[in-house]
Amino acid sequence: MDPIALMLRFMPERMRRRVEASVRDFEWTWTKAVVAAFILWFLAVLTLGFLPSWWLYFASSTLGWRQSRFWLFKARDLVAVIIFSAFMGGFIMVPYYVQKWRRRLRSESESRPTGGYR
Repeated sequence: MDPIALMLRFMPERMRRRVEASVRDFEWTWTKAVVAAFILWFLAVLTLGFLPSWWLYFASSTLGWRQSRFWLFKARDLVAVIIFSAFMGGFIMVPYYVQKWRRRLRSESESRPTGGYR
């Protein structure tokens, strides 16, 4: 099942209609695009850079998962990779599903809306 449809299933009806209307009627301007790019850049730096680095520091210093404890050291690195990969996948998949949702709300086809090879 589509993650957007799953999210909408558990949302109250009034809120769902409001969110769908704002997604359907949203139009990009240069200002909105620049602000969105800045917010996404900040979130990417936070989630792809700061969180895995913080986890590695926390696991080494507070939890004591150092090289002397081989499997805990490997688990520490595995958790850092999972944190990085989950957020990286989110930065790729969330815009994809929101775009599909918006096209469905606007009753547009899945093909290229404009341009392309002729």
